[in-house]
Amino acid sequence: MDEDQIRSRLRLIRSVVTRNLMRDYVPFPMDRKLASSWASPLKVPRGGDALIYTSYMYQMASVFKSYGRLLPKFGSLASSSIVQGLGARVIKPSDDEMKRASSVLSNAYSLIRASGVEVGYLYEEEPYSGALLLEMGFLDELKEYGKRLLSFFHDKGAKRLIVLDPHTLFTLTYLKREAGFDVSFEHYLDVIKGAKGGGSFVLHDSCVFSRLLDRYSSLRDFIREAGISLSENELVTGKATGTCCGGPLGSLDYELSEGMAKQRAEELKSVNPRVLVMCPICLSQLSPYADVKDLLEVIRHE
Repeated sequence: MDEDQIRSRLRLIRSVVTRNLMRDYVPFPMDRKLASSWASPLKVPRGGDALIYTSYMYQMASVFKSYGRLLPKFGSLASSSIVQGLGARVIKPSDDEMKRASSVLSNAYSLIRASGVEVGYLYEEEPYSGALLLEMGFLDELKEYGKRLLSFFHDKGAKRLIVLDPHTLFTLTYLKREAGFDVSFEHYLDVIKGAKGGGSFVLHDSCVFSRLLDRYSSLRDFIREAGISLSENELVTGKATGTCCGGPLGSLDYELSEGMAKQRAEELKSVNPRVLVMCPICLSQLSPYADVKDLLEVIRHE
């Protein structure tokens, strides 16, 4: 892909994603009832001043990547109501992906509740954080959306958000600093107590969580305290040497993104055949190439 093609794709992504977020609070059309269906069997309360905030990341990680691949084919029609409606019906996570996402989210909710924290959920009203805008460098658009997002949460009476993924956490951290986002938020690892797990893994670090948010050591402390054994190799899993899964590039250059995922999986498997992640994008990227578990698939309340 040459420079002109990259610029053209960036303009298209910015236009479509920003329009959708400002109108519908999601970057691409999706089945929001399907994405929020995990909560109904658990009878998670609707709304409240404390909310579990999924930002649709575990439910829709693979779908976001699919839209990124298809946007250039739609061209100027990408934001039309016909294409948007077709996308929502056709581009969906597989049954297995939704089953896995539901299991992850259900366990997150159970761990939070078992730790004595009462939380609700916004179901199909939940908004996306805007992480894609941040990762693509569309900072002005993100600040504009951040103000809209803040107004939305204020209108819902939200005072506390418990975030499940690194990308949402980093985006809200940015919005707090740059756009006055004043709803309290924290990562689930800072909330849950008494989590226990087992097994031996090599940890693939989320670039966002371990480096940009400087949680490299604290993440390992949590995992080991939970009873999980980690295999380390400084050249593969070091803070300065571990490489990206390629996920954030998926909407810009699918082939490069997949090549990075495959290479990263091979590096990790050279340390331990079982890979542990704590990010839905990393989970989606690496699962085709290795035996991968999310941390929320490994830990349970004691």
